[in-house]
Amino acid sequence: MNKENVKKNVCLIKDCDRPTHKKSNCCIFHASAEEKSEKEFEKALKEYIQEIKEEDKDYNFRDFIFIGYIEFNNTIFKTDYTSFLGAIFQGDVDFLAAAFSGCSLFFGATFKGDVRFIGADFQGYADFREATFEGAANFWGATFEGTAHFEEATFKGDADFRKVKFLLLNNFMGATFERAADFGNVIFSPGNKLNLKVKGSGIISFEHTFLENVFLDLDLDNGVLVDFTDSLLGNTKAQKKQIENHILQEKRKEFSQALEVYLLLKNNFHSIGRYDDESWAFKKEKDMERKGSCHFNTLHKWLWSCFLNGLFGYGEQPVKVIISAIIIILIFTFLFMGSGISSSIIGSSTSKKFLDCVYFSVITFTTLGYGDFRPLEGWGRLFSGTEAFIGALMMALFVYTFARRTGGR
Repeated sequence: MNKENVKKNVCLIKDCDRPTHKKSNCCIFHASAEEKSEKEFEKALKEYIQEIKEEDKDYNFRDFIFIGYIEFNNTIFKTDYTSFLGAIFQGDVDFLAAAFSGCSLFFGATFKGDVRFIGADFQGYADFREATFEGAANFWGATFEGTAHFEEATFKGDADFRKVKFLLLNNFMGATFERAADFGNVIFSPGNKLNLKVKGSGIISFEHTFLENVFLDLDLDNGVLVDFTDSLLGNTKAQKKQIENHILQEKRKEFSQALEVYLLLKNNFHSIGRYDDESWAFKKEKDMERKGSCHFNTLHKWLWSCFLNGLFGYGEQPVKVIISAIIIILIFTFLFMGSGISSSIIGSSTSKKFLDCVYFSVITFTTLGYGDFRPLEGWGRLFSGTEAFIGALMMALFVYTFARRTGGR
């Protein structure tokens, strides 16, 4: 087939019956960038588009090699499908306010320069699978009325999806973003699955984004940061392990804003029943509150927050209560060793032995009081009364914290 085409001076590309261009084995559209000039290509492209309009044919740019600046601004593709399958754009290309009535196929296309789909309307199936965007990709304000597919697409430059409307399902499974990705003010229809893999040290933004009932699956490099400022989260399937250490505001030490973000995440984790993740978000929320109070005028708030965190982890860490209780028992043990305790077992003798004092401190803390030891008058009575009071509070605190962590919220 290819040999026949060569003999007839027909383009080598399958199903392309155009004549070869000069010394090339391909037509002007499929010839390499080095084998044609921008003026020649621009003229041939205009003639081909005019031919499509006159004969009412589908737009078929499959495997075309576009050179120079390409402009499809305000173009209405009124056909069943528009194909850019495997096309290569050597320079910048604009699809500003373009309308695709049927399917728009960009599967495997390569954009070496910047590409702008600003305000474009994809009324049918949109296929950007395995497309490569080497420059900036701008979809600002575009509307996808049908299913949008970006599986395995690669964005090497900044990707701008702000104010995009995905009215049906979209799929970014396996999509890779090597720089910033902005999904601010995007509307995702319920049930969408957003799989994003972000490399490098860029920022992925969901500022003011509608993410309710969306499955969010993130694979982020260590340097990637996520912005959830004022996102609409509710039943959003997300996982703590995918976003911890990636919150933008915390890394920038914007603690008041970070507090709001963790509050959103906490409420969302509660809505999907991820109580361990909710506990983490609540703890982070309180941490941001404490760090934001680290000023002279609010030093008392900072100190109190530090105390509550160390004592019981803001009600989220029962282990801290146990550790605090052990420390308190040991502190009073040494106090009793200093003041002495009276033993009723051996003729009301005074003991300052470590084991005896540990035992007495434990039964005082737990308010058991077997009667075999008692404090001496003076400081001993003050110490024992104080420890018994603290012990009662600590046991109540442990019950509260344990029940909060294990009994649901």
